[in-house]
Amino acid sequence: MGSNMYARILMAALLGGLAGCVAAPKINSTFNASEAAFIHQQGRGTIKGQAFLRRNDGMVVYAAGSDVVLIPKTTYSSERINALYQGNKINYFVPSPASPPGFEESMKKTRANGEGRFEFANLADGDYYVVTKVVWLAGNASQGGALMEQVSIRQGSAVEIIMTGQ
Repeated sequence: MGSNMYARILMAALLGGLAGCVAAPKINSTFNASEAAFIHQQGRGTIKGQAFLRRNDGMVVYAAGSDVVLIPKTTYSSERINALYQGNKINYFVPSPASPPGFEESMKKTRANGEGRFEFANLADGDYYVVTKVVWLAGNASQGGALMEQVSIRQGSAVEIIMTGQ
């Protein structure tokens, strides 16, 4: 092996090590349960969707069996989502910070079926984030990521989304 090959192996090892050292972002705002309370109100809105990613080889991987989480849009959740997704609809590497007390209780969860389809019904009007994961193994390495879509329910609307990270 030439020195160039050793340099590449060393660089790959360093980058791999650094990827595992990414720290969870710091969230400056505090969670306010009253700001998220609308998620517990009965409404007529519906969010239906499907989540999947396309691998480099063209195969589609669905969010089959993955939890799908509905998060009310608040000051805290918006800062958290912005920190995790950095303006994108997919998060590959940024770990989630610990949840503050009451934050997880302000969410609704369901599970995606075998085709990555999910539904939330009886939602109150408001703005929400929908989050799920689509992951698979390539050898011993996890690939894919966490997907996010922002959704607004107005006047009991029915909204359908496709979550692909784009």
